[in-house]
Amino acid sequence: MSRLHPALLYLTIYNPTLRPSEEVSKDDEDAEEQAQILFYTSQERAASRDKMLRQVGLAKALINFSEIFHPTDSCHNVHSQSRRMIMLNPEPDFWIHAAVELAKTPRTLLPKPKDKGKGKGNGKGKEKEQASTLQPSYDHHDGSLHDYALRARLLRGYEQFKLTHGSFTSILNSLGQEALELQLERFFTVWAWSWDLSKSFELNDDLGLSLHPLYPSILPLLDTFSSQLPAGLDTLFLSPPHVVPSTRYRQSNHPPALSRHLLSLIPRHLLRDEADDRPEASSPTEKGATVNAATKEVISGGNPSSGFLGMPSSLAMSMDVRNWSWPGALTFGKGAERKMPATKREGINPNPSVTESTSTVTEVDRGALEDAMSSADIHGLLEKANDGLSGTDPNAVREGRSEDHSGDTPRPSRVPSPLPADDSSASALESEKPDHYRQLDFACTFVFLAESGDPLETHRRQVIHLRCQSLAVALIADADNVEDYDTHAISEATSQLLQDVENLIVAESTRASETLPSATKILQPKDNHLIGYGHFTAASPEFVAKSDHLYNGKQLLEQEPLITEVFSRGQQPQHWHVSKRDNTGGEEREVFLEVARKETSLSDVDNVLQRLQLDSL
Repeated sequence: MSRLHPALLYLTIYNPTLRPSEEVSKDDEDAEEQAQILFYTSQERAASRDKMLRQVGLAKALINFSEIFHPTDSCHNVHSQSRRMIMLNPEPDFWIHAAVELAKTPRTLLPKPKDKGKGKGNGKGKEKEQASTLQPSYDHHDGSLHDYALRARLLRGYEQFKLTHGSFTSILNSLGQEALELQLERFFTVWAWSWDLSKSFELNDDLGLSLHPLYPSILPLLDTFSSQLPAGLDTLFLSPPHVVPSTRYRQSNHPPALSRHLLSLIPRHLLRDEADDRPEASSPTEKGATVNAATKEVISGGNPSSGFLGMPSSLAMSMDVRNWSWPGALTFGKGAERKMPATKREGINPNPSVTESTSTVTEVDRGALEDAMSSADIHGLLEKANDGLSGTDPNAVREGRSEDHSGDTPRPSRVPSPLPADDSSASALESEKPDHYRQLDFACTFVFLAESGDPLETHRRQVIHLRCQSLAVALIADADNVEDYDTHAISEATSQLLQDVENLIVAESTRASETLPSATKILQPKDNHLIGYGHFTAASPEFVAKSDHLYNGKQLLEQEPLITEVFSRGQQPQHWHVSKRDNTGGEEREVFLEVARKETSLSDVDNVLQRLQLDSL
């Protein structure tokens, strides 16, 4: 039978201390209860008022009952046969309550034998059997959801709302209850029903954003760049899906939602085109699978998006495969003058024509293809077009432009001129590639951040976002107006920083491609790890922690402060899983380890854990 995925039943936000704004009868308890509900959404399109009050009232009763036994630790979640109820208290007197239905499988009902006996009550019995057959029964899977994953998802939703709108308390005190209800309705209605519970939970996302694999090498460059900025700017380097926070950024204790929000500002289409902008390898070995795997691991940490002959997959899919054998089909303008095959014009053997067509297909003008696919290189196309036209005045291209850049050095915040100031040869123009890091996209956005003393008192802060392709630098400013800073000097320093980081990434990918692993290292199962540093994580390449053992270990570490490490081993497969809280080096960390070797003993796993802790320091 097909298994049905978990689904959100309803989500509500309420404050039990609120009272109706208008006078109501003392006997009308429902009006007082309804005034406490700030937001409610349900799987049912139109939920009745009584049902809504019953669901919120049940959550209040469970919390009040648990506080009798633990006054300082109220109820967080409730398990039942078919659902999970999560209660989150992000701010004093404010509660976020969600009910999620577990994954379920339709139960197969066996046909009952016919009852040949006759009696007076047979008619009522048949009616009951027919009514039971109309209602399907299900087998619910209790292990399909994790309490920690559900709470982490709700907390991320609250942090995102707080970042873009402000805290519940600040909005209620400054704008009133009606404004708070309106903002909650606009945000959480979209957020709740975009929550895809069918996807498997990943502990990497719940712990925080991933640090860049070259974090130890990029951090000194970022701190040097941050030291040259004014005192009110905190720096964050972004390279999806990785980040590198500066030392000043981590000392400011910014919420994890800020880095997630800034990372989402980078357009996704740039991530798909990132492979086209990488430099080509010089040796045949670097052009093979080794350099591709190294570049994927160091730069993006994901799957490459380039398709046939390095072209984006969208272009490769739009081409007709049946036309690839035609002469001049993939020449991109080099062989456009050939209107018909050579066999029809000269009457020669068709085999040479096939050979000529094959050689024409493989000799693709890579530079012309990149210029055609990149809108940022439109000026390079104009240069080549103007050089190819004899008797054309180069200054004619500048006519109609509102700004003349001739004789002026291109600055990072300005688009360079389409033609060089001096007359250079066409070969020099074709060999020289444009510097992408001199074309920065400058943007400003506003977020709400809390002061260090009171986390509920949020104030609007401005963020300067400087991006080039898929690499970006975010500057969190104290001043409300970005004009207080020298944006031109900041752009020049940012351009140099991005260029240095790009050179570092290319050098590391080249070095990794030259080092070939041994056969024993390739065939032996790898030990995967995940380390949480506050709101950031560092993990093995391409490792996604989805194991129930790691989630259970994380939940035990959260519930019991005296528990420092948890060892567990599965049956099928027999992998070791370790969850440990570590304070070595003065910084609290959480280490999660997965050992996939069957012959490994408990002492061997502990030795692997000790080496991992030393290497991470």
